[in-house]
Amino acid sequence: MTRVLVEATSLEEAVPKIIQAIGESLEWELGVFWRVDKAAGVLRCLDQWQMPSLQAEAFLMATWQHVLRRDEGLPGRIWASGKAAWVTDVALDDTSPRREVAQKVGFHGAFGFPILVGTEIEGVIELFSRQVQQPDDELLKMVEDIGLKIGQFGERTRTEVVLRETEAQLRQAQKMEAVGRLAGGVAHDFNNLLTVIRGYSELLLTRLPAGDPMRKDMEEVKKAADRATGLTRQLLAFSRRQFIAAKVLDLNALIANMDGMLRRLIGEDIVEFCAELDPQAGAIKADPGQIEQVIMNLVVNARDAMPKGGSLTIETKNVTVEKVTRDAAGVAPGSYVLLIVRDTGQGMDAETKSHLFEPFFTTKEQGKGTGLGLSTVYGIVKQSGGSIIAESAPGRGTTFRIYFPLVEREVEGAAGGGDAIEPARGHETILLVEDEPSVRGLVQETLRLQGYTVLEARHGIEALLTGAKYVGPIHLLLTDVVMPQMSGPEVAEKLIALRPGIKVLYMSGYPDHPAFNQGGVSHETSFLAKPFSPSVLAKKVREILDDVTVV
Repeated sequence: MTRVLVEATSLEEAVPKIIQAIGESLEWELGVFWRVDKAAGVLRCLDQWQMPSLQAEAFLMATWQHVLRRDEGLPGRIWASGKAAWVTDVALDDTSPRREVAQKVGFHGAFGFPILVGTEIEGVIELFSRQVQQPDDELLKMVEDIGLKIGQFGERTRTEVVLRETEAQLRQAQKMEAVGRLAGGVAHDFNNLLTVIRGYSELLLTRLPAGDPMRKDMEEVKKAADRATGLTRQLLAFSRRQFIAAKVLDLNALIANMDGMLRRLIGEDIVEFCAELDPQAGAIKADPGQIEQVIMNLVVNARDAMPKGGSLTIETKNVTVEKVTRDAAGVAPGSYVLLIVRDTGQGMDAETKSHLFEPFFTTKEQGKGTGLGLSTVYGIVKQSGGSIIAESAPGRGTTFRIYFPLVEREVEGAAGGGDAIEPARGHETILLVEDEPSVRGLVQETLRLQGYTVLEARHGIEALLTGAKYVGPIHLLLTDVVMPQMSGPEVAEKLIALRPGIKVLYMSGYPDHPAFNQGGVSHETSFLAKPFSPSVLAKKVREILDDVTVV
């Protein structure tokens, strides 16, 4: 038995071999492994062993076909009591549904014992003999000890399975982190290019009259830049470098507000939609628009996985993770609001699941998906402090479980609409610091057209020299955050010492760079995210200059 437990990798592999060892050692002729079916509340035969000389096909077939409830037959009584038990003669056991077929085979003596894994009975081992066997207390004590050892093995293997799954989650997280850094860096560089393309497109459109034949071409350029901006935004979301406006929100209310749109999206004539929202579900802190994006992406994927119809369920509830389990592998202990999106679609194999959240990976036909939907979901969930787990198998549908940290605070408003953008003119002097020449040229041209005097600097040192030499007032420092030699916050700190009244506006496409920890950079007040349009730039500059509280 010890050798079997050392060599086996699962309870299902170990128990039949142990039954054989017990039967051969004690000269009992047939053994049965009953497994507890927790969902159905019954015992089912999982495996059997018999002596080669035994002719018991009818009994074996009856055992395979029967399911036993608590207190039914010897295994049912052992399951109910949790203790080993003995039957002197099964031919006289009125509770056994296999009594008649046991009589035909000639079985008399029987005993069995439970397999206890942790605090739960996972199965029962039952052995038979064609001899009338008198109760043997020493044997029962020994097999109960065997049952405990098997249970300890089962608990260990269960823990090892969870550990392997957690390690796989960690490896996946490390891979996603590496891919995320690459995607974030690419998106950051593209943001500079898109700022220039979108910006000059908008400037040219303001100069072209309504009937100019070039206007249509330029509008197409701007539309393409806008679409590219959407793709870089998804890459930033995946790499958790997207600018967010996190709020405390009610997940149930958000889903309820999306109900009509989701039903139209999936087409209820094909897919049955059900929302099971726990009214006790707590609040979470996240960007409402991003959470809507998460739900939309998951719903669209579920719909596409059910071309012939099926059911889609969205569920919310409060959960507490106290220790690592298979259902929540990789989720730290704590209190969460759990969002579940479940479908009955085609499902996925293990290979597909291993690439599920990688950018540009898709199982859809060419031209029908960018491969950024689930990678965006992954990034948003991680940036919101949550965890996402996918469960799927071919032909058995897919379930996404998203754990959002529970926030014990009063829920704020959901989401506000975007502010109208109205370009505003000025007359002040602005010191512009930007290391990318094309972006610097666009910003300079935009501000000059708005009436500002613009002093240009390619980096921090040049900015400090300009600030020291310029004899007139400088009203605003407009600086990139991430630059070689000296970061934007460092430039601001030194320039404020020279010119205490100067105001500061930062711009960047890199929201999580370490430079943001310097100088009190505020994403809400004194910050402009790339890519931006000339009108947004002009509006933000005017806001900063007109705000007497900004320094």
